[in-house]
Amino acid sequence: MLAELLRVARSQPPARLADVITDHAGPLGIRHVVVYLADLQERVLVPLPPEAGGDDPAGFAPDLDDPGFAEQREPGVVRIEGTVAGLAYRKLTVVTAEDNQAAGELIRVGEPAHRHRMWLPLVDGNVRLGVLELTVEHLDEQVLQRCQLLAGVVALLVVSHGVYSDVFNQLRRREPMRLSAEMVWAFIPGQTFATQDVVICAAAEPVYRLGGDAYDFSIMNRLVHVSLFDAAGHDLMAGLVAAVGLASCRSTRRAGGDLTDIAMLADGAIREHSSDWRFMTGLLLNLQTLTGQLEWVNCGHPPPLLLRRERVVKELSGSPDPPMGLLGGARPHVHHETLQPGDRILCYTDGVTEARTPEGELFGLDRLADTIIRTTAAGMSAPEALRRLVHDLFSEEAGATLADDATVLLIEWRPTTPAASIQTTAQPLPTLPPCS
Repeated sequence: MLAELLRVARSQPPARLADVITDHAGPLGIRHVVVYLADLQERVLVPLPPEAGGDDPAGFAPDLDDPGFAEQREPGVVRIEGTVAGLAYRKLTVVTAEDNQAAGELIRVGEPAHRHRMWLPLVDGNVRLGVLELTVEHLDEQVLQRCQLLAGVVALLVVSHGVYSDVFNQLRRREPMRLSAEMVWAFIPGQTFATQDVVICAAAEPVYRLGGDAYDFSIMNRLVHVSLFDAAGHDLMAGLVAAVGLASCRSTRRAGGDLTDIAMLADGAIREHSSDWRFMTGLLLNLQTLTGQLEWVNCGHPPPLLLRRERVVKELSGSPDPPMGLLGGARPHVHHETLQPGDRILCYTDGVTEARTPEGELFGLDRLADTIIRTTAAGMSAPEALRRLVHDLFSEEAGATLADDATVLLIEWRPTTPAASIQTTAQPLPTLPPCS
């Protein structure tokens, strides 16, 4: 069945993906399929056409009177917070409910029921894409495993179709995107990357008006490279300068260069092609995942924090160097640190600490570190912790005021911890309050 699904889906346009999945899911006893994709800000889940039947595809009716969630007026769109589908997305776990039960009342695998509804996370490697909702006639461990395989195939199809089509990108957007943001998002990688040795995740706001902030990460054998840039300004030229930083990283890495070579290439390009004294701060880091040896170059950027055992150990400062564009041909210093298993490196742009709370206070470095430590100590995954941080503290909906782009990037070295994976058994869902 899955082989036939792949064969047919590859020959169909992306807009027909939901129909193709529905047509080929019958042999698994699946009677209803909804494919959700998360929007760019990871606030809501948007169903692929055709729209999911009814106003309540994920267990809760949308709040049509909530002015803060205009997207809830679209049939089938559900919040990531406070919904069954959202729980599967946030926790990367499978949840089940009896089809004729009230919202939030779940049953365990193997208990008798007429029909079951399932929500399975759609994941590409370690990147959350959305949620697959299924209604099945019978649910046991074998059916569950087959449905998880189906979710894996659907995730692959979403990613492969998204390379050459704008259908999914258009679906994930909730407002028009500024040209500078369009350019930056086209160049930067996804928001999460993980192996059994390292986890990297990033979050940036404002998503649709991003200007000079950009980040990059890559792995080559046992070496992980991470970079974070903040170009001066908040216009199209700032986005172009940030793109120069990303291109310098990739061109230098692929030619076998080191961190100082990246900085020098970007510095020279900015000075040569910018006539108005543009510059860009940046953090360039290499981590040897086998030994925990960290080296970095800091060109005028806020120093990253070293987090260990749920506390801030120190700032990774070292001798400061000028921003790229102002180096004047001088090679920056390379700094070194030996990490311990479980250590985290917290990188950020100054727009994070300079953001103002609804009360008018600066967000500040202490509050940033404390928020990350508390959420991850409570068992929340690093990507989910950053998602919550951005939504609760930096989003316009939270009442925050951003004077600049705000980007947070977290690196976790965990050589003794197996790579995270989706749980293979359905999890009971606690009773959730209605959305309001």
